[in-house]
Amino acid sequence: MQLSDSTVPGNYQQPIRNFTGRIVSNYVEEVDFVPNSNMRIWYNNKAEDYPTHRHSCLEIAIPLSGPYTYVFEDRTIVLKEKEILFIPPDMLHKISGTRDGIRFIYLFKIDFLKSFFDYSDFEELIKEPLIVNTETYPEVYNRVYARFMEMSNLYFFYTSSIKETPIFSHLLGIIAMLQKRETSDSMAVPVNDKQREIYIKLRSLLEWLALHYAESVTMEEAANYIGYSKFHFARIFKEYTGMTFYDYQTTLKLRSVVEKLSDTDLSISDIALSSGFNNLTSLSRNFEKHYGCSPSQYRQRMRRLKRS
Repeated sequence: MQLSDSTVPGNYQQPIRNFTGRIVSNYVEEVDFVPNSNMRIWYNNKAEDYPTHRHSCLEIAIPLSGPYTYVFEDRTIVLKEKEILFIPPDMLHKISGTRDGIRFIYLFKIDFLKSFFDYSDFEELIKEPLIVNTETYPEVYNRVYARFMEMSNLYFFYTSSIKETPIFSHLLGIIAMLQKRETSDSMAVPVNDKQREIYIKLRSLLEWLALHYAESVTMEEAANYIGYSKFHFARIFKEYTGMTFYDYQTTLKLRSVVEKLSDTDLSISDIALSSGFNNLTSLSRNFEKHYGCSPSQYRQRMRRLKRS
């Protein structure tokens, strides 16, 4: 039965049936998914807050107008218009200080992804709240945002059924785009002999860089390794990996930092130096830009998760 909400424009009424009410016990929310589906998308224009809660699904928030504030245990994130926030499953959070504005809220069951070979890469990516905007993901942000808007169109403009398959297809495409930036497997697939030659050289280089990331290899050294001039190398590297050479190096260093924060008791200063950062300031700046928190906050969260 379709129940309407007079505060929501007609085009954005819930298909199948509307929200029946929040059920929260000991901070755990029982998400009201569309019946017989694995998802729910909300057009949210309500000036109300949501107290501390968690749920087993992946939550994504996109303000269309006005800011939207998420409060986590060790940080507050104020989302600007059209920024995209991924909230990991089972992470405590609340929404605070909401005033006028409109936002889409996406909720997905993603347990089925755990059977995928590379799910661990995505799990690593969203250990912390992940902000996707023009600064954090400049190469793919516009495509990611467009896919979310297409999800909303598919959801709201078919009132007799849920287009779950194409919506999840878009979600998987988004995950692939975000992971592509994070891995050395992001290179364009070769389609001819010339591209194959470049691909093989770059694969060899990326394997070498993975071993020498802490040595701060220069672009000249990397270009010489595969026999290219510096300027030709810079263009080819970005074309095939989607990242600049120095952004790629920073990603490798940050991966090392994350592993050491989670698995060792080394001081953060020692971790910075052993991972190729010249000083704590450089590490902190890059870490916060990438993960949205400080290295010490990240370590504290990982320790709490291990104890739970």
